[in-house]
Amino acid sequence: MEEFHTKAHIDEYVLERDDVGTFTASDERLTYAQPEDESPTSIPLTEIKTIQFERNTTLHHMRFLGVCSVVVAFILTGIPTASIYLNGLPATQTEVLILGFVYLFAIGAWSTAYDYLSVGNHDVIDLYIRTADEAHVVCGSVDDTEFVHACEQLIDSDIATTNQNSKLTSKIS
Repeated sequence: MEEFHTKAHIDEYVLERDDVGTFTASDERLTYAQPEDESPTSIPLTEIKTIQFERNTTLHHMRFLGVCSVVVAFILTGIPTASIYLNGLPATQTEVLILGFVYLFAIGAWSTAYDYLSVGNHDVIDLYIRTADEAHVVCGSVDDTEFVHACEQLIDSDIATTNQNSKLTSKIS
């Protein structure tokens, strides 16, 4: 197997994460580590049973969640505003507190809607390295050419690999 060294998300893919780990290969072993790890996890190639590639599309549904958050935000903003417009300012301190509490939720809904709608679709490759005793998970973006190249090297190696998604085959070839 050709040696490689790339950045990767260890255990799970996290958007805009700064502390991305490393994933390397040599003639004898695969190694991965989080930045804060003192000793990296090293897997001898002879112990690897299979490497499974999966395409993770859970980050594709952000626009739908964003639209739902916009609807909730409109409701949480519109109903109290209409109430103030029709009935005037609240008369008691309790009504003011309830109104402030609802507007606080409305701010949260608008913020959530912005977060969901500003995130694009992310194609993620989940890499499951299985040994006799355990499974190790390394993740990376399809747009990360170094990570895709590392996956290509694993496919071209003598290690048994399986691909669980036909669309991923066109990305890793």
